[in-house]
Amino acid sequence: MISGNSNISFKGYDVMPLRGFLMQGFCDDGVKIFHEIKNIAQKENIDIFVSQDNTEITKSPKIYNEDERILSRWAQDNKAFVLNKVGKIILHNSKEPTLEEKGLGELSDFQIDRKKYMPRGGNYYIGYKENGDKWMIINSISIADNESFAKFGDTPTKEHLIELFDIKPENIYKISDFTNDIDEVIRPLGYPNILVNDYHLSLKNLEKMRNKFPESSETYNALKKYLIQKIKEECENIDCAPSTSLLCYKLRGYGFNPIRIGGRYDYDINYMNALAFRDKKDGISYITNSTKDSYPELLYLEELFEKDLRNKVPEITNIYHVSGGKKEIIEATPGFFDILDRGLKNKNVVMNLLSKRGGGIHCMTAEIPDFDRIC
Repeated sequence: MISGNSNISFKGYDVMPLRGFLMQGFCDDGVKIFHEIKNIAQKENIDIFVSQDNTEITKSPKIYNEDERILSRWAQDNKAFVLNKVGKIILHNSKEPTLEEKGLGELSDFQIDRKKYMPRGGNYYIGYKENGDKWMIINSISIADNESFAKFGDTPTKEHLIELFDIKPENIYKISDFTNDIDEVIRPLGYPNILVNDYHLSLKNLEKMRNKFPESSETYNALKKYLIQKIKEECENIDCAPSTSLLCYKLRGYGFNPIRIGGRYDYDINYMNALAFRDKKDGISYITNSTKDSYPELLYLEELFEKDLRNKVPEITNIYHVSGGKKEIIEATPGFFDILDRGLKNKNVVMNLLSKRGGGIHCMTAEIPDFDRIC
């Protein structure tokens, strides 16, 4: 655990003690997700806050219909709770309606800093080395050069990152371009350990699923097709997708310890997209997406991931899976994202968001660090 008087600033971040979570912009089915996260927060003795329209941050959400929703549901991408040289700051995406300091409620010890160029929350993680130095892993597509920033002005330069997060330039580690956010493929679990998705290991677990559920050939074939395609993309460097081996090599070169695991099985089955934090007993609690309320064979993949995670990371104490409950499927003309999610008749709300919106629990939930415990 970090001690001393270091200035701390992080958003998507390494395993740290939390003061609470912030969710925003949810409606309809999203209310079920909120209540699942709330129940977990109560078990972990941390708070959960809501900002539905940026007029105030409260603990009691207003509920909107989809066409009434003002804010994006992706709180992780739009708000960051940091402590830099200025003090406690909420980095606020300037594209959203302005959040006024008078509406901060129990978070009134924070100041608002609206930034057009704050980095996308799912594309970086921040943590601390053993000597207390802050580090950042960031997707290289989330850093602009000066010429690009002058032209577009919405992606930060390295200088902006140094200023916003109060971090040394030599501790900003870029990893190869991903067309998707890096929180889909890696998850820091306390320096120097980083969980890394390995499609080959996912494929091995898929074979275990087939042996246990031999009647699930349709599900097996669909998931195998996805995994084989991803492995092919890595081998051929399609869409700038680096191989797992290359990614692990680069992380080791930066001083990290990559831990391979089968964490992703399709667009709607992703256990890498997760919240992880230091609990009150100094263990690690892990909150991720779920396949509950879908099919038994998919729920078995969840069990295999949990078993693998506990075996590979002994510090893990609690693992929580969030589903949002069963999703009502409305028949409609198939679109592109319907092809991606295999047209499942049974799925849950989180699976539906992963396949149709490309985001899960980590994307929906901004972490609020407990600076009093860290500093």
